[in-house]
Amino acid sequence: MHRVLGAGLAALAVVLAASCGGGEPPPEPVRLLEASAERVYEDELPQARSVVRVRFNRAVEAVTLRALQGAFRLTLPEESPLTGHSLGQMPVEDVEVVTSRVVELTVGGLIPFGSTLHVSAESFAGPDEEVTVTVTSEFTELGVVLAGGVFIFGDLSLVEPRPPEAPTADDQNPALVRTALERHLEEREASPGVREAAMLLYDGMDLEVVPSPKVRAAVAALAGTFADAAVRSLLGRDNCTGEPAAFIGFQEPPGDRELAARVTYDDEGRRIVSIRPDLEAAPFELLMPLVAHEAIHCDRLDSLDEEIVASALDVYLYIHLLLSQPELAQDTSPLARNFNIEALAMLNSGRQTPESVGILASPHGREVLPESGVSHRSFAELIAASYVDDVDPGAPAEPVAQQYLDALARAVGAPLGSALDLDYVDSLLGWATPFETISNLLAVFELVPG
Repeated sequence: MHRVLGAGLAALAVVLAASCGGGEPPPEPVRLLEASAERVYEDELPQARSVVRVRFNRAVEAVTLRALQGAFRLTLPEESPLTGHSLGQMPVEDVEVVTSRVVELTVGGLIPFGSTLHVSAESFAGPDEEVTVTVTSEFTELGVVLAGGVFIFGDLSLVEPRPPEAPTADDQNPALVRTALERHLEEREASPGVREAAMLLYDGMDLEVVPSPKVRAAVAALAGTFADAAVRSLLGRDNCTGEPAAFIGFQEPPGDRELAARVTYDDEGRRIVSIRPDLEAAPFELLMPLVAHEAIHCDRLDSLDEEIVASALDVYLYIHLLLSQPELAQDTSPLARNFNIEALAMLNSGRQTPESVGILASPHGREVLPESGVSHRSFAELIAASYVDDVDPGAPAEPVAQQYLDALARAVGAPLGSALDLDYVDSLLGWATPFETISNLLAVFELVPG
C-alpha cells in the first residue's frame, strides 16, 4: 500500500528558506528542478490517482499552510486531446513536505507525460513570479485513457443488430473453404510447421463427426494458437470422457434459442457440439472462438466462473484474430456484433492492468459499455448476467481452460495459476496482451474516449 500522504504538513513550521545575512549575496532564485509522476497503488492494485514528487533547487518556505495547499496546479500539454475531458482534470488533493527542498503531491487523476506543474509565486517566500516544470510520467495521453477511463465505439455500425444470412453453396464447398484456411494461415503468419499441421487436420477429419467444411477449418485453424488444446480434446481422447466428440457441427443447440453453441452428450457419454445452423454463412474464423469455448466444457457441471473464463478466452482469441483480419469486425454475422461488444467490455475492464484488457472492474469504476443502456462494470458482470440460473457453484476447473491459460502464461513468462481464479485470469490477460493488440483494437473499432 502506498504510504499515507499529508502527515508532513506540520513540519512546514520549521522549514526555513535560505536567508540573507548582513553583507551576504541574495539567495538563488527559486526554481523547480524536476517533477515526476507515479500511479498510486493500494493493496498492490493500481488506482486512478497519482503522486508527484517535486524537487526545488533550494530550501523553500510556504507563506502559510493554507497557501501551501493552493500553491500547485497541473495543466495538460498544449493541444492535448484530453482538454475539456474529465480525464484531463488533475486536481491536487494533498501536499506533503518531505524535506526542505522536496514535496509530494497527491493528485486525483493520472498525469500524462509532458504536463506542466505550476507553482504560485504568492504561496512561497522567495519567487517573484510563477515557476513551472514539465512533468515526467509513465503515461502518454492515450495511456491515461486506457488506464483511467473507458472507450466507446466511434463506428456504431459495428454493434448494429445483424440478421443471419443464409449459407450459400460456397460456404459448403470443401475446396473453397480449404483455400480460405490456407489464406488465413498465411495472413496470420503461421509457421510452416503449424500450416502443415492445420492442413493435415482439415484433410484428415472424420466427415461423419465434422461434416461441415467451415467447422473443420475452424477446428484446424486453432492449431498453433494458445487454444490448440481444443483440437486434442475434441478430436482425441485427451478429455474427461476419454473419447473423441461424437459430432461437431451445425444443428440447433438444445434449450435456449439464443445460444450460439452448446455441448450435450450422446448415449455413450461422448460430447456433441451443436452450433446454430444460421451461423454457417459466417467466416470460419468467427467460428474459431465458439469451438475454443465449447471445447472447454467437458464434464456436465458448469460453474459461473467457468463460463466467465471460457467467454473471456473466446473473446481474447477474437481480439487476436483481428490483428491479421480486421475485416472480421465488419462481418454481417451476428457473431461479429456479439464479439465486438464483448471485446469492448474486455478493453474497458482490468483490475490489475487497467491500461490493457481484463475481466474484473477497473479502478475507474465506470460502466464497461457506456451509452448502451446496461450498467455492468466489468466483463465478468456482463457475462455473468447471462448465466445466473444455469450454473453449479461446485463445478471443478476444466482441464482445457487450464491448458489455454498455461499456454498464455508460458508464452509471456508469467506465473501459472488456476482457471477458477478470476483475479489470476484478469492479471494474465492483461500481462499477455502487447500494446500492438490494444492499438489495433482502437483502430478497428474506431474507439474514442467515453
